[in-house]
Amino acid sequence: MRYHLENAFSHITNAGSLNLMILLVLAFTTTLLTTLLLNHSFISQQLALDKDGPTLVAFLKDTVNESKGRTLGNQIEKNRQILAVNYASKAEVLERGKTQFRDLSRLIKDGFSGVNPFPASLDIYVAEESVTRKTLEQIALDIKAYNEIEDVSLTGQGLVNDLLRDSERTTFIGIGLAIVAIWGIIRYALGKTAAARNEEIALMKLLGAGPRYLRTPFLIHGIFLGGIGPLCGLACFYGLFQLFKSQMGTLRFLTIHQPILVVVGGIGIGLVAAFSAQRKFV
Repeated sequence: MRYHLENAFSHITNAGSLNLMILLVLAFTTTLLTTLLLNHSFISQQLALDKDGPTLVAFLKDTVNESKGRTLGNQIEKNRQILAVNYASKAEVLERGKTQFRDLSRLIKDGFSGVNPFPASLDIYVAEESVTRKTLEQIALDIKAYNEIEDVSLTGQGLVNDLLRDSERTTFIGIGLAIVAIWGIIRYALGKTAAARNEEIALMKLLGAGPRYLRTPFLIHGIFLGGIGPLCGLACFYGLFQLFKSQMGTLRFLTIHQPILVVVGGIGIGLVAAFSAQRKFV
């Protein structure tokens, strides 16, 4: 075991300043990837907060009474893409406004001196998993065509779900590019190290060193770069996050399993790159 460790240590030290450069590049790559993960986590948190909110809100004209509003809601609900339509009276909307706007609601109340400025509305819930943002906008236009409707807004999950889809695509592409980049960077480092130790490796083979003895330094070097590089990137990103935390409001850092997956993934990529480099250069 001691000889394996000495051989691995010699292998890593042969890379010299290249190791430092590679670790910096891996840390920077990890920081970019972590930014995408944090963005995705933030949007997921917003979606969880808005999970009970309506997809669309249709504001009724003041001339529409409760009976007409409920009848219109039943008519709109016949659309197969709409799950439910709930009528909210002016009084109910006012109570929501007090909760939502807090101090501002008092200013509105004082400014209108006892008059309720909020219109009655229809809270419309759509099966968003099966529709796109474009489809939601088309549904909103169809609803707005009714004479009783003053305006229609896309709110709550209607906005966040679309952002989440875009974020998922961007994150998956980022993960794929990060995997390729980390694999290529580590393999390059291992190849340069193997080239620097070419004569030493040839001598060890002549002296009877087995494949396991020659493979171990590559694996340890791959684990070293694949683990330490992402770990440094996560540490730097966490430091920046804490530095600007007061400006980020309720934004929370990644869940514990996400940084662990990043580091474990880096180690896994390092091992694959090590096997690839060892097969080619030894």
